[in-house]
Amino acid sequence: MGRRVGVIDVGSGSSSLAVFEAGKGGFLDRIFQEGKSLRLIERLDADRRLGPAATRLLFSTLRRFVELARGHGADRIELVATSAMRDAANGAELVARMRADLGVEATLVTGEEEGRLAAHTVVCTLPLRDGVVLDLGGGSLQLVQVSRRRIVQSVSLPLGGLRLHDMFLLGEDPPSAAALNRVRRTVVEGLRSVGWLRHHGGQLVAVGGSARTFGKIDRRARGARSGHGHGWFLDGESLIDSLEVLSRQRIAERADTPGLPEHRRDSIVAAGVVLATVLRVGGFGGVHLSTYGIREGVAFRALFGDAPIADPGGAGIRGRLRVAPLKRPPAVPGLTPRERRLFAAAMDRPVDWLLEKPIQGFWQEELLRVVDALERS
Repeated sequence: MGRRVGVIDVGSGSSSLAVFEAGKGGFLDRIFQEGKSLRLIERLDADRRLGPAATRLLFSTLRRFVELARGHGADRIELVATSAMRDAANGAELVARMRADLGVEATLVTGEEEGRLAAHTVVCTLPLRDGVVLDLGGGSLQLVQVSRRRIVQSVSLPLGGLRLHDMFLLGEDPPSAAALNRVRRTVVEGLRSVGWLRHHGGQLVAVGGSARTFGKIDRRARGARSGHGHGWFLDGESLIDSLEVLSRQRIAERADTPGLPEHRRDSIVAAGVVLATVLRVGGFGGVHLSTYGIREGVAFRALFGDAPIADPGGAGIRGRLRVAPLKRPPAVPGLTPRERRLFAAAMDRPVDWLLEKPIQGFWQEELLRVVDALERS
C-alpha cells in the first residue's frame, strides 16, 4: 500500500485535487492541492447529458490534475465523482472513460457514500462523539448520523446550494422574499424524510465549501487570530446575520464581503438558507466547521483503513508536534485535561505556528484557549 495518494473530487460546482502523505500518529500531510470551478451541474444539456464542450473541459482539467498528482509523488490516484455526475445521463459512461483514459481509480459514489466519506473525515479529525455531519455541495446535501464516533446512517437530498439557486433565485438579483421563501419551503419539505434530525443528541459539523465560506466571513468579521478554520464554531445568530446581509445585496455588491470567493457569490445565499434551515429544524445553536471534506475521507481510508482514528486528539498531537504523550499533563488553570496535554506539547513551539496549522482532534475554541494560556505562561 502506497504512502502518498492523490485524490480528485469531481463535484457539482468545483472539482479539485489534493495529494496526501501518511504522517505519524495517523494524520494526513496535505502535500499539494488545486481546485477549479467547473459548475458541471449547470453544463448538463436538455437531455441531462454532459455535452462535448463540457466533457472536453472536464477531461482537460482532470488530465492536469493527474499530471500534478504524479508530479508530487502520488503512487496511487483515486477519483470520486459526486452529484453532477450522478445527475448526468452519461455520468456512468464518463466515469468509466476516466478509468480507461486517465489510468486512475474512478468511482461514481452514491449520495449516501459521499456523506459517509465526509463523516469519516470528521470523526478522524475532530472530537465529535455524537451528532450530525452535514455535507453541503453544489448539487446535493448529505446528512449523516454519528453515535459514539461511528456512522449510523446517511441520507442524500437534492438540496445543494447551486442547484437551489438555479431553481429559485436565477434572475433574482437581489433575491425577493418570495423566492427565498420558496427555497426555505423546499428545504423544509426535503428534511421531513430525515426524522432522526430532530433527535440527534449531539453537535452539528458541516463539511463543504459553502459552509466554510460562512465560517471565513464570520472569522474575518470577528478578527479571528487563527489562520485556519478547522473546528471553528459558527453560532446560529451570526449565520443569520451574514445571510440577511448577503440576501439584500446584488451579486456584484457581494464582492466587497471579506472571505467570499468570486465563484460562490451567486449561490451563497441559497446555500446559507439550507444551512440555516438545518440548524432550525434540528434545534442546533450553531455549527462547527470542517476545513476537510470527502477528499480527506478517501485518503484516510486509502492510507489508514476504514476504522476511525482511535484517538484523534492524541494522534494529532503526537503526529503534528512529534512528541511522546505525557503521563501527567501540567496543571494549567482554566484548561481541560485534553487542552493541558496540547499545552504541554506546544510549549516549545511559536504561537504563530500553532495558530496556522490545524491540530487534529481539537475544536477551534479549545486551540485558542491553549494559545492564550501559552501567551500568559
